[in-house]
Amino acid sequence: MTTTTAPVPTDAERRDALVARRARLAAAWAAQDGLADGVVVVPAGLVMPIEGSDQYYRFRAHDDHYYLAGCRVPGQVLVFDPASEHAWTLFAFVASQDDRVWHGDSESIEAQAARLGIDHVLPVSEFGTWLGQNAGRPAAFLGHSDILERPSGYALHPQQFGVLAGDADLSGRVQARVEQARRVKDDVELALMRAAAAATHAGHLHGMQAARPGWSERALQVEIDYAFERAGGERPAYGTIAVAGPHCAVLHAGPGPRPLAEGDLVLVDAGAEFEGYDCDVTRTWPVSAAFTAEQRDLYDMLLDVQTTAIEGVTEGREYRELHMAASRGLAAGLVDFGLLKGAPDDLVAQDAHALFFPHGLGHLIGLATHDVGGWAAGRPRSERPGLKYLRIDLALEVGNVVTIEPGVYFVRALLEDPELRHQHHDHVDWARVDGMLDFGGFRIEDDVLVTAGAPEVLTGSIPKARAEIEALRG
Repeated sequence: MTTTTAPVPTDAERRDALVARRARLAAAWAAQDGLADGVVVVPAGLVMPIEGSDQYYRFRAHDDHYYLAGCRVPGQVLVFDPASEHAWTLFAFVASQDDRVWHGDSESIEAQAARLGIDHVLPVSEFGTWLGQNAGRPAAFLGHSDILERPSGYALHPQQFGVLAGDADLSGRVQARVEQARRVKDDVELALMRAAAAATHAGHLHGMQAARPGWSERALQVEIDYAFERAGGERPAYGTIAVAGPHCAVLHAGPGPRPLAEGDLVLVDAGAEFEGYDCDVTRTWPVSAAFTAEQRDLYDMLLDVQTTAIEGVTEGREYRELHMAASRGLAAGLVDFGLLKGAPDDLVAQDAHALFFPHGLGHLIGLATHDVGGWAAGRPRSERPGLKYLRIDLALEVGNVVTIEPGVYFVRALLEDPELRHQHHDHVDWARVDGMLDFGGFRIEDDVLVTAGAPEVLTGSIPKARAEIEALRG
C-alpha cells in the first residue's frame, strides 16, 4: 500500500489563499453587515476532557477558525477589527514550561505570522487586555462557543469575556457571509480534498479486495480506517459505516460483530480526512464473488440514476431539481423491477418512492462532511417524505463540491408501518416487499466538483462499475 500521490499546496499557496479568504470576507462584512463599529471574534475551541479519566478527546479546531486562521491549535482566538491598524489579529498559544515538558514547544509568534499571512500575532495571554480595550463594542461571535463556558482556557477570567456587547443579529449576518464563502472552494481547498480522495480510494479498494466471508463488520471497518491512514489520511472523516445484510438498510448504522455471509451485500460509507478536509464515498458490493440476479438488477438501475445525476452537476443547476430527477429515475427503475406500480411522476408526487429512498440526494462537503451553506436564504423547508431530508436547496456555483448519493433500501421501520402500507396500498407490490425485508440496500456516493464545464468527480477512481467490483471480489 502506498501513500497518497495527490499533490498538496505549498506553504506560499496556503498563505496566499488564507490572505485572500480574509480579504474577501472583510470586504463583504464592511459593505453589508454593519461592522463599522464592531468586531468579529472567532475562537478555535479547547480540548475536551473525558470525564473520569486524565484523557482528552481528539481535538478538532472549529471549522470557521481553521478556514480563516489556517491553524488548528486549541485555545487560540482570531479577531477582526475594521477600525484597527491591524484588521486581523491572532491571539496565539504560547507553550509554558510545563507544556514543553509534557507536550513539546509551540510554534513561535513570528513563525505563525509568516506562515499564516497575519501580520499581527500576539500571545493569547494578551486577549483579556484586548477585550478591555474594546469594551462595549458590538461583537459578532463565530467559532467555538466554549469560550463562554470555559474562558480560562483562553487565558481569561470569567468576568472578562462579558465586556463585549454580543449582537446575535450581527453574528447571524456575519456567519451567513462565512457560510456563503465556504461553499465555494478555492484551489488550496480543492487540492486538499483531492488528497483526501486519494486516501479514500486506498481504503475502499483495500476493503473490496480483502474482505472475506466470516469477517465481522467491525473487522472490515478497522481495515478500511487503517488503509486510509496508511495512504496519507489523517483520520476517518466521520464514523465509518461498514455493514452487511439487513444492516445495509439502516442509513447510519455502526459496524458491529455481525459476520459477512455469502449472498450478503456490504455497504461501506467511509471517507478519509486530509488536513481538515473531508471525503465522503459509499460503495455497495457483494460478499460473494458476484451479485445475485436480484442484486444485479437493482444495482445497475441505481448506478444509472447516479451517473445521470452526476452529469447534471453543472453551473446554475438547481440541486433540488437534481434530487427530484433522481427520484423520478428511481421510481421508474423500481416500477421496472416490480416493486412500485404506476407512473413514475405520479409515484414521486405521492412520495411512494421515499419508502425506498428516504433521504436527500446529497450535501455540500469540505471542512465538514455535511458542510455549511447548503440552503439558499428565503427558501422554505418541506415536510414531504421525499423532500424533508434534503440538505441542499440552491443553484450550483463553480467551486461547489457536492455529494451525489442515491440509494435503494428495504427499511423495516418504513415498510412495516401500517399507515404507510395503507397510504400506498395501490403503489407497492407488498407481497414482493415482504419477501425482501432482509435484503438490505444499496447506496452509491461520489464527491463532485462544479466547474465551468463538465463536472469533475473527485472520487471517480474508486471502482463502482459492476464488472470492476466483481473482478475485485472474484
